[in-house]
Amino acid sequence: MLLATSQTIESPPAGGRYSLREARSATQDTWDEWLAMSPGGGHIFQSYVWGELKRDLGWRPIRLLMERDGKVAGAGQFLVRGTPFVTGNLMYCTKGPWIPWEDDDAVRTFFGGVRTVAEREGVHTVKIEPEVRESDADAKRLLSTIGFRKFRWDLNNKTTMVVDLSVPEEEVLARMPGKTRTKIRASAKKGVEILEDSSLTARDEFWTLMKVTEERNGFRMHRSGEYYQSVWRALLDSGQFNLFLAKHEGETLAGMCVYTFGEKYYYMYGASANDKRNLRPTYLLQWEVMRWAKARGYTYYDMVAIPNPNNLNENDPLWGVYNFKRSFGGEIAEFVGCLDWYVKSARARAWNRFEPLYYRAYQRLRGDIYY
Repeated sequence: MLLATSQTIESPPAGGRYSLREARSATQDTWDEWLAMSPGGGHIFQSYVWGELKRDLGWRPIRLLMERDGKVAGAGQFLVRGTPFVTGNLMYCTKGPWIPWEDDDAVRTFFGGVRTVAEREGVHTVKIEPEVRESDADAKRLLSTIGFRKFRWDLNNKTTMVVDLSVPEEEVLARMPGKTRTKIRASAKKGVEILEDSSLTARDEFWTLMKVTEERNGFRMHRSGEYYQSVWRALLDSGQFNLFLAKHEGETLAGMCVYTFGEKYYYMYGASANDKRNLRPTYLLQWEVMRWAKARGYTYYDMVAIPNPNNLNENDPLWGVYNFKRSFGGEIAEFVGCLDWYVKSARARAWNRFEPLYYRAYQRLRGDIYY
């Protein structure tokens, strides 16, 4: 049942089947339920708590709900923010929207409503990151017809590794190479233990491990420790964050934090110490978290990021990340990435030219990223 205070934005045309509403008074429970019911099951970055986290950083969430015959047919949470030095606003749907992309009527109804909201809000650019597969020529063609074009870079990784956890545990293991199963068993035999601990002490310890990993591997974390801690605290309070540590004789060797939404969980960050790497703690850690997830009904494991499959080679700085993640029996999922729709062409083009300069300055001066 939709909230009575929802505002209809786009009514179905004659013969149409869909309508779009702005869910202004949605609660966390109702929004997350609607999102999880949407085609594809939604994403943690489209969740209610994520929108509120971004509100604290200067973005205003607008939540759009699409219906068909009174039932949820799609959802999208857009974040609105003013653009410096260019009059107007940006409207950004991170890892969304979640709509039936195979249905032309649904897609056009949804974005017809998005345009109405964008014009009301003084938006010059609508930015989306849908989990539309790169191989989906029909959906890509429809997005192009509406007016979307590729942004200069992807704000979230467009390629990930997905593991199906809906099958029996034995089948999950069987999909892994023999070497991976051997490392998992050896790590357990050598006394490595996996603990779930999301306490403040454990989160501080994990952040220290992240800094060790960053220095060792040459990765760069673009946000501050305060940012990560605030996100983890908020998601923990909403029941969407879990932290796991691999320990040996009381010493913490590795950790990984996962975000959860609906039937999905996400490997957001992993880190490991420089000592006892021969114990392969990260392999046992991955496997035990998979088992934990299966026991709680999570069926879709998103490992979040791998290098683009078109550029895979051993010289890629992320080759080690790819090689590790592929060893757990998942499949590559490549999406279309970040797309822009120019609602007010002149201002959108001005922002498109200025944005790289501002993005870099923002990162350098604030130690954070704009989006």
